[in-house]
Amino acid sequence: MDQEQELSQDFTLWSFLKFIAPSIFVFVFIAVYQTVDGLFIKMFIGELAISAINLYYPIISLVIAAGVMIGTGGNAMIVKKVGEGKRKEAGETFSRVMVFTILIGVIFTVISLVFADPIMRLCGATEGTIEYLRPYYIGLSTFSIAIIMQTELGILIIGEGKTVVAAVVIMVGGVLNCVLDYVFMKWFNMGIHGAAIATVIGYCITIVYAVWFYIITKQSSYKLELAKPDLKEMGEICFNGSSDMVSNLAQGVTVLISNHLAFRCYGEIGISALTIITYLQTLIMMVFMGLTSAVEPVFSFHYGSGNTEMRKKVYKLSMTWCILIGVACCVLLFAVKNPVISVFFEPGTELYEICQAGYLLSLPGCLFVGINVFGSGLFTAFSNGLVSGMLSFVRTFLILVACLYGLTALLGGTGLWIAWPASEVISLIVTMLTLKRFRARYEY
Repeated sequence: MDQEQELSQDFTLWSFLKFIAPSIFVFVFIAVYQTVDGLFIKMFIGELAISAINLYYPIISLVIAAGVMIGTGGNAMIVKKVGEGKRKEAGETFSRVMVFTILIGVIFTVISLVFADPIMRLCGATEGTIEYLRPYYIGLSTFSIAIIMQTELGILIIGEGKTVVAAVVIMVGGVLNCVLDYVFMKWFNMGIHGAAIATVIGYCITIVYAVWFYIITKQSSYKLELAKPDLKEMGEICFNGSSDMVSNLAQGVTVLISNHLAFRCYGEIGISALTIITYLQTLIMMVFMGLTSAVEPVFSFHYGSGNTEMRKKVYKLSMTWCILIGVACCVLLFAVKNPVISVFFEPGTELYEICQAGYLLSLPGCLFVGINVFGSGLFTAFSNGLVSGMLSFVRTFLILVACLYGLTALLGGTGLWIAWPASEVISLIVTMLTLKRFRARYEY
């Protein structure tokens, strides 16, 4: 099925699930990368060393945010042009996106390496944790361009209608990451630096496939075109993708804030416990980012072609599955709470007890986050970056930061854990009011 047939199909409840499932799988596997690193770091180095991953989280969130911004903004514009029959222009936009991404990757690498020590301190590294953070930081920051490209190309390939292929490619990269984690850390005794290199190599699998797909076999519905620089177009792409960028970037900032609050409440072991809760929150976020990334091209295509009825149908299906998947995630994660936590921390220890409390108190956030993520993504699909960015910023930064500081001040460590579900409930109200406000304009 080519791109137009894939995006214009008449969905049913179950065919829609089949359509979004590979994209969800792709994003979940992206979240699994760091989780895998955490497992091997705990196995070969120790529980405190896991904190290195959470301390680096704000940095990798910034890098991924850039990839998501360019990928979602670029994908919406490219798919809209394909829907309008402007394939040559779509190819030119694709070419500009690639050049711009490489430039951003180089800038990230230079800045992160030149200012490594002050950045690590800003992220919350202490004398007891910086020795673990430094090799992980250097290993990943050196290859920032690979992280950006992997994130962006995954989104663009999904936009081609190749959701299953994208899922397989990401899975191969994830499996390779697991294998190399073991090889580098166990056999070659490379420590945390080995975990970072394994992660980078896993990311590169998507890039290798993209070269084969776009350049060697030319299977895309558009092709690379010689294109003059267009700063206005790149500005529009970045602005339109800003909501997805804000979501990732704000998450990194809030993890940075959470690290400091966890240290204040529990000491260095609090940061290690927070790492597992961050895994949980990231996993849930990625599930719904996967759903949203799958449906955004559908809305963009039908927005470009003027098909109102399909926009309404896909909107209802999206909202339905946001609710169903949220409930399913909450029930499933509750059922496996003890085995999951036991993988990282020894039962009966203080670390285990802290992490279990945070895990249980955070779970209700699963029920509300889906509609919030979809709501902001919907406006990205309609090329309304202003509203999309506003929703993301309010939800992932303003409300969450207020809940973090306010609830921690009132309830201590307990407030740290319930801040996320509390902020999602408040954000849900804002999202639903916004969706109601713009329904007549976009006819969904």
